[in-house]
Amino acid sequence: MKTFPPIMFLFFMLCTLVVKSQNLVKNPSFESNYKCPEKFGSLDIDAKNWHKPTLGTTDYFNTCSKELPVTDNFIGSQLPFDGNAYAGMYLYAPNDYREYITAELETPLEKDKLYKVSFMVSLADDVEFAIKEFDVLLSPSVFELNTSKHLDIRYFSRSAQVNFKRMQSHEYLDNTDSWVEISANIMAKGDEQFLTIGNFSNNKDTFTQVVKKTSRKSAYYFIDMVSVEMIPSYTPNQLYVIEELLFDFDETSIEIAYNKQLSDLVIYLKSNPKLNVYLYGHTDAMGSVAYNDELSEKRAATVAKFLEKSGLSKNRISWKGFGLKKPVVSNEKEDVRFKNRRVEFLLAEPQSTYAKNLYEDGQ
Repeated sequence: MKTFPPIMFLFFMLCTLVVKSQNLVKNPSFESNYKCPEKFGSLDIDAKNWHKPTLGTTDYFNTCSKELPVTDNFIGSQLPFDGNAYAGMYLYAPNDYREYITAELETPLEKDKLYKVSFMVSLADDVEFAIKEFDVLLSPSVFELNTSKHLDIRYFSRSAQVNFKRMQSHEYLDNTDSWVEISANIMAKGDEQFLTIGNFSNNKDTFTQVVKKTSRKSAYYFIDMVSVEMIPSYTPNQLYVIEELLFDFDETSIEIAYNKQLSDLVIYLKSNPKLNVYLYGHTDAMGSVAYNDELSEKRAATVAKFLEKSGLSKNRISWKGFGLKKPVVSNEKEDVRFKNRRVEFLLAEPQSTYAKNLYEDGQ
């Protein structure tokens, strides 16, 4: 069995990295406010860090309010997805009337970095229509336009600084009982610091579906938990530990329902089709060498299966078990040896000699 040279051990310790992202939206779930809403269209007055870019009267709902409560309000009833508050606005209405919301970000977006924009939506109860798309506009500064009509994206396309994305669902967003996530990945142009959400199409170009017959001939949505997060980027030929995926002793597999790091990895790999992913399973030193070799192989295979189910092609995924050969902490210490029960990954082009040599190093 090959030993692990001290210099190589240090290399593994330094390179088993994890990149974590954070939500850049200030007050993402509308919890921070100046006061409880007392009238319609008060989002920019009552909720901190939120703006209305047009004359549309975007609403602010809060459990503390009698006039605009979250349940039994003027247009429906919905508990917040997070906390005690949410926003509400018309995405479709007669005469091309529209409402929008603008979020302020903690820091400007970095040029050529990939970001995930997402938010939760729920259709109000007392409207006739559902739509199937939301639009987002990222801009370096907040803007105000003296209109209550739809915003034509062609007006903004004259500026190279704005970043527009149409977030179209395969199905109509007609769920009035629960929240549905809307998301898209956007490559930053650089310096965008405000996110505007709404429908930038006129009525003629908006896909609608009747959900019930009512006097309110419109589509109105509650919106909560708005998020803008950078998708981590990875350095080729560098090892990363999959965090929050440490295995229990003698455990051969983990049911991966959701793992933020792996979900980000899938997005990154889909955006970089020339890269393959190599998975390396490890164990602690409890048990025989042969048993741990098999155990580590199964652990790596568990992650490979998750990546494949997430939409990655089989031929882009390779995995190998190293057993107990490559510890990152001492196996003598019971309180830390769980860190050796891990799966690492490395990204590289298919012809990478480094990835090949790393496989051979485990023999």
